[in-house]
Amino acid sequence: MRKIIALTAFILMVTIPCQVGSINYKNKEISLISFNITIHPDIKKFLDQFEGSFPAIKNSSADKIVAKIKEQTWGNLVDKLQNDIGMIILPISTFGKDISYDAYDFPDIAISKAQRKGFSKFYMKIDLRIEPESVQFANNYKAKYDTTQHLKMKKGDIKPMVTITLTTYPQNGIIPLGKYTGITISSNAWSVSDTSFLDGLINANTKNDLTNLMGLINEAINDLSLNILS
Repeated sequence: MRKIIALTAFILMVTIPCQVGSINYKNKEISLISFNITIHPDIKKFLDQFEGSFPAIKNSSADKIVAKIKEQTWGNLVDKLQNDIGMIILPISTFGKDISYDAYDFPDIAISKAQRKGFSKFYMKIDLRIEPESVQFANNYKAKYDTTQHLKMKKGDIKPMVTITLTTYPQNGIIPLGKYTGITISSNAWSVSDTSFLDGLINANTKNDLTNLMGLINEAINDLSLNILS
């Protein structure tokens, strides 16, 4: 009987993530193992119209738009996690040449290998999604988001939503410790006749609102930070 109880307890520990209560990340070193960006084809097609406005990059196999979004997002995310959560984010070059990197020079490694090669207290992966506003999502969250403009869009316009997910792992073991998400929806539809939605990406006109892509990403990061602290 004791063996059965012990086995059941072990299975629960392995299969259920350990996110019970708040995990203390303050003053703990954490290394990035991957940073994935998924842009919905409709959004990507819309953004590609402005590809010439983005700075050139050295790697011909990389995407200029993705490169800039990734660079800006990572910088803002690091600032937020360090200032609000107290994490010590190690440089993305921490692993040196011992691991593989993606086309944008960010680590791209499995957690098991990261734990063998690294030395930090925690590890994390980031997933950023940029996609059209989901009607189903909007209907479920009417209290938080104003979705009235969803039905007012002109042909060719698009109204995006941004989701950023941070998954953390322990120093040992491949079961995630925590999984946190931040979500935001644009307050207006984007139009090809107004490029202000690219402010902060193609220029220095940084605006902390929901009318531009970086504003959306930053607000999703804020939401993520609050969810980590909750």
